[in-house]
Amino acid sequence: MDKLREIVEKMESISLKEMDRVSLMNRTDTKFYLHEKYLPHILSSIQDNYFVLEIETERIMPYESHYYDTPSFTMYHWHHSGKSNRFKIRRRQYLLTGEIYLEVKFKNNKGKTLKKRELDGKKGDEGQIFVEKNTPFKHEDLQYILSNRFSRIMFINKHINERISIDLNLCYHKLQAETINIPHLAIIEIKSELYAENSEMQQTLKGLQIYPQSFSKFVTGCHLYYENLKFNRFKGRFLKINKLINQEIL
Repeated sequence: MDKLREIVEKMESISLKEMDRVSLMNRTDTKFYLHEKYLPHILSSIQDNYFVLEIETERIMPYESHYYDTPSFTMYHWHHSGKSNRFKIRRRQYLLTGEIYLEVKFKNNKGKTLKKRELDGKKGDEGQIFVEKNTPFKHEDLQYILSNRFSRIMFINKHINERISIDLNLCYHKLQAETINIPHLAIIEIKSELYAENSEMQQTLKGLQIYPQSFSKFVTGCHLYYENLKFNRFKGRFLKINKLINQEIL
């Protein structure tokens, strides 16, 4: 982590306002998961071509998310079955600034993920209206499922429209349950224009034989805490992750 922080601190920074100017209207979202030991090499390879987001002098920022579903886990089962036009509902807190957003993610039948959010003023009526306007669910039909925390580093390509997030230190917690850490796991998500397949980040990952793979923090948390749910479709993914995080650190 010290080596990673050293590289990140040397990179050119960009503010949140400047980052928001990067338009990604026709974008693809691509995820990768890998052992964190590869990150110093990856960031050393790309550092001259990317800005790093800085907020209040911080570049590695803590997040917390709280996920919701119906008592019968409707949204989880939709995900497990590969259903198109499915939803995810969460509250995300930016621990550095204290802001909390209520968010709805919608994956359509073309494989695109659309996200809507509103600043959470902790007023029940506002949250109810937002959920019922943007999903087929009633606010009272939802219940808290689980939470997670992680650290995130955000990068913006200097030359093309591409944003990258790297998530680290992922851990899960739930009411009246033990906190579960996922050590050594790094999750990279690239949001890019369709023509950005040969960006420096994507070429560096390809050179390391790290290829796109699906990953859901929500599904992973459900697997850790709810043994009665069906996980057949994700069994191979969990085996890969378990093998990956137990690699020897060279």
